[in-house]
Amino acid sequence: MPAVIYCDGDVDVHGTLSVSPDGTSAIAAGWVPTGAGYAGMLCGSGFGAPYTPPGGGRHAFAYGSAIPFSLEGGSAGGAMEFYDFSCSFYVSTSPGLYPSGTLALIAAGRIDIHGAVTADGIGWTSTGQGNPGSSSGGSILLRGGIGLVVHPTGSVTARGGPSAPLATFEWPWPYARSGEAGIIRLDAWGAPPVIQGTVDPPATVLELPHLISYSPPQIGHSWGLGILAPDGSPLFLAVALQPGPGTPTPFGLLGIDPMTAATLTVAMSLPSHDPIANVSIGVPNAPTLIGLALWLQGFAVAPSLPPRLTNAVMAVVQ
Repeated sequence: MPAVIYCDGDVDVHGTLSVSPDGTSAIAAGWVPTGAGYAGMLCGSGFGAPYTPPGGGRHAFAYGSAIPFSLEGGSAGGAMEFYDFSCSFYVSTSPGLYPSGTLALIAAGRIDIHGAVTADGIGWTSTGQGNPGSSSGGSILLRGGIGLVVHPTGSVTARGGPSAPLATFEWPWPYARSGEAGIIRLDAWGAPPVIQGTVDPPATVLELPHLISYSPPQIGHSWGLGILAPDGSPLFLAVALQPGPGTPTPFGLLGIDPMTAATLTVAMSLPSHDPIANVSIGVPNAPTLIGLALWLQGFAVAPSLPPRLTNAVMAVVQ
């Protein structure tokens, strides 16, 4: 199971908060077998021995998503299978390195990262033709209700495990055993998260509430939209024919023209580690709508946070 932590107040990380494996026996919370590296093969040993390198664990480019945030963590590296010199008889298997996991930290208050939050994969540091594949990075979601800051001394990382140095007699496969990076998402209510320290790989950074369009509107089809906001938030969605002037309001910037706006729908976000209200809007099968530009914006009334406008989204009917 992934590590999902809810905090009623502030979170201040000065040490290390980790779902990385320890390299010996601990398998991190939230790991999955989905992107495990492919197995390698070695027949005999020494220069010229038939050799196929193992693959590293895959993640961000193979499965999982940042929006909505998937609780699928990292995956293991590929195993090494050993055979005799003729490649006819199986001898043994060295399993791939342990995978990293998933951490979702949801705070009602502010999150300050002075130390390290990690979901890093692991890899071999010693040279060797028989080393198994490195594990991938995992998944990290950090959401602060009153702000999120990664301070200059802080780091949030979900790196893939590195490949081992090549042996002098080894074919040049430096990429084969390294693990792929994981997924990082940083959220804050009413203001963008502040990144002053290290975030690797680059994070998906959201100012909440956040409006997304899953695909462009198309005549004769349903248009899928989503609003990310806390559990139980009533959400209002409006559409306009012109963009807004960006006028500051007590609820954020107005991104649509109020003179040409109309309310589309009202929804409510459902309980989840990443609550989202999915909305489906039917687009009439009218060819005259093709090419029409629309601007959308939502308004969220969170149970324990100030009401806020979402970002504005522009879409063209197809």
